[in-house]
Amino acid sequence: MSSVLRKKIDAGAGIPPTILQYQEFWDMLQAKIAAWIFDTYGVEAKPAPEVRKVVPGNVAAAQLEASQSLVFNSRISPGLCAVAVDTAGAAMNAGVRLAQGDDPMEGASALFLKLLFEAPGLSLWRSLAASLEGHIPTPGHAPLSDYAGAAGGFDPVHRYLMIGFGFARGETRGRLWLVFDNDFVMHHALAAQDQAGARRGGSNARDTDALRASVRTSTIRLDGVLERLQMTIGQCSRLEIGQILPLAEADTARITLQAETVNGSVAIGVAEMGVWKRQRALKLNTPILEPFTRELSKL
Repeated sequence: MSSVLRKKIDAGAGIPPTILQYQEFWDMLQAKIAAWIFDTYGVEAKPAPEVRKVVPGNVAAAQLEASQSLVFNSRISPGLCAVAVDTAGAAMNAGVRLAQGDDPMEGASALFLKLLFEAPGLSLWRSLAASLEGHIPTPGHAPLSDYAGAAGGFDPVHRYLMIGFGFARGETRGRLWLVFDNDFVMHHALAAQDQAGARRGGSNARDTDALRASVRTSTIRLDGVLERLQMTIGQCSRLEIGQILPLAEADTARITLQAETVNGSVAIGVAEMGVWKRQRALKLNTPILEPFTRELSKL
């Protein structure tokens, strides 16, 4: 894969404009991450998001599995679902905590690296929770959970905002990952947008009504997704006519209803497949997600 294509993929595909324009959120993250990098690694940095993307739960979980991660219980941390560092970042942390200078402990076991990352990871969670979730967690209370206990349970239908920050110490470079519940961030972004509008005196009601009417009459394509398969680009290039691709997890009682938007395909509900008047049909089993309809009204 070319470096240009990789940069386009990592640029932030699928993030709603409302979240991209939520400057208070991005400014807060940069300030908190800069302070955390200094406290954890002893280096000054001006971090900027290197990767910003909205992904389904299974993709987010796969990224966390490849890192040293802490997952948080939704009852305590409804917004921030997980923090993680890659292997290089975890090894650097171990080297600093064990006074190894700039030499990372690259030969240490994954379990050892994760244990040493727990304290700084929880420290970062407390700092972010105090700003984003409106409360200061009790220092002695660890909100750790498995994937099922996090907001959305990392279900493939649920969406997560993943943000990657790069940092370096000596010759070694690592990456920090933050995983947020996308609906949670959207809710706060919309609230901030409404408050900003109120401070400006609000927009003209007539123009707002006209824009809303235009959006409601616009057409949009809906897709019913039975199952998804993951394969490498090389495997895709070798697909042949007549080849059978088994759908091991397919469930006609759980079809993902997706809407095609300018930011890509977005899951908006769950349906089941059946027959209506001798035709194939989908029966919607959940309400259309509120963040999706609210986002459309802001266009």
